[in-house]
Amino acid sequence: MAIVHAAPDEQGWLSRLMTTDFCPWANRFVYWLKEPIGWFALATAISVMIGLYFSPIGWTLAASLTAIMAIGMAWPWIAVRVTRCGLHPEIDAVHEGTSCRMVLSVRNRIPLPVWGLAIEGYLDCDSDDESKPTVGLACVPPRCTADYAVEVTPTMRGLYPILIPQVTCSFPFGIWTARRPISDTRPLMVWPRVYRIAELLPLVGLTNADHGDGSRGGQSGDFVGVRPLRHGDSAKHINWVASARSDSLIVTERGGPQSVTLDVFVDTRCHADREALARQTRVAASVLSSLHQSRIKTRVRLGDRPLTYKLDTRGRRHMLDALASVPVDGEACRCTTRGSANASIHISGSTNGSVLVTIDNPRGGRRAGGAVREIVIGPREDLAAAMTDLWREVRDANVAA
Repeated sequence: MAIVHAAPDEQGWLSRLMTTDFCPWANRFVYWLKEPIGWFALATAISVMIGLYFSPIGWTLAASLTAIMAIGMAWPWIAVRVTRCGLHPEIDAVHEGTSCRMVLSVRNRIPLPVWGLAIEGYLDCDSDDESKPTVGLACVPPRCTADYAVEVTPTMRGLYPILIPQVTCSFPFGIWTARRPISDTRPLMVWPRVYRIAELLPLVGLTNADHGDGSRGGQSGDFVGVRPLRHGDSAKHINWVASARSDSLIVTERGGPQSVTLDVFVDTRCHADREALARQTRVAASVLSSLHQSRIKTRVRLGDRPLTYKLDTRGRRHMLDALASVPVDGEACRCTTRGSANASIHISGSTNGSVLVTIDNPRGGRRAGGAVREIVIGPREDLAAAMTDLWREVRDANVAA
């Protein structure tokens, strides 16, 4: 037997032929054939015609098909209405890629067990019916409330479920599916995945703080050194011993940790695809979490929306909730321009899927590697490794200088 292989062009033509909808206008007329009940109804009509015009066997076939349809539609309709369902997660929020459990509570109000129930749409990212995840329940005992745990691992940020989940039943024949929305639903917040950044952001601020990176001269803090008297210095800071030695007025210089005034701009537009925007949001979540852990006060702009939060646990949750609320397909926002007097971090994307992190430090000099530094994270680059060394390369340049 000879095996004939189709050419690549012929394979593409056959694929297009099998997947192209040539008559979309006619879909609404044949939509009822999408479920098997439509074919059973069509077969029943044909059997009636056979019984009328050709042979009495048609009546027998029509009666059998009618009985199957009646049972196949009556039981699903009853099953979804004699039960009350509730769906809630064990914890309110998780990160992407983290497993959690959804608890499904089903109350059966009749003295008979209910078979064939299923829950669909409890963790869907799209509105497409074919992509909705479904979990089936073998049997619900009579006159009781049963709890079922479903292990889920969300892979995309957002508030789930996006659509109202439904309880469905197509038992026993599977020819028709009865559906009913689940009214008692508690949402699950899925935060962007956060990667650890090894070092601290190497920026020196202007405001005194208890903790911070760098030490800026001032009138308070630890002893730094001495310097000549300048206009505006207080007489109480004059170092008389050093002044007597140099025959000029010398003051004591002090300094301490400083908090930086930092602006963070997060671009929420989709430059390439959904996955590229997801990586961009994960970078933003990692950067903001690192700044929050370092207790650096930031003024964040998420697209066109200002984002403010406190430097505590509740503030971190508020920040992650705001990042999770960014649509998976992006949103329109104005382009932000650099040039502010404060230090800033711009997180954006590119058309090839790369993530751009631009650090703009107006007070940075030649020894710090320049006032503006751009870090590019490629679309195929390991995000965890890139985020670990995000600040380190800037800090090393500062130390080397």
